Amino acid sequence: MKIQAHNAPAFVRHLSVIQKLSGVEHPYSFEILEKLYRLEAQAHRLTVIECNTGEDQDAKLDKIKDKVQKLLPNAKTLFINGDPRGYALKLKADEAKELNMYTDFGSYGILCPEF
Repeated sequence: MKIQAHNAPAFVRHLSVIQKLSGVEHPYSFEILEKLYRLEAQAHRLTVIECNTGEDQDAKLDKIKDKVQKLLPNAKTLFINGDPRGYALKLKADEAKELNMYTDFGSYGILCPEF
């Protein structure tokens, strides 16, 4: 995970969001975030495959969502965005606003933004 120096404060704020969603103490929130980035990459890859080939990837995406939910038991509105042009792991807008987390243009919370 590569973080640019000017984005360090945003990264630290995001770690506190992950800490709230996971219910674990720092530095374990960083380890959870690393796992989330790997799951984000897997989910994104599957949405690209589904978009390009039409092959149903729902079962695999459901398994990823279950893994993410286990990492973030306090996340109430977790979903996988099926559009491969954006981030895959998100929270609905109300929860994202409540947590004051990084969001996309639709106000959905992004669990694995690039810093």
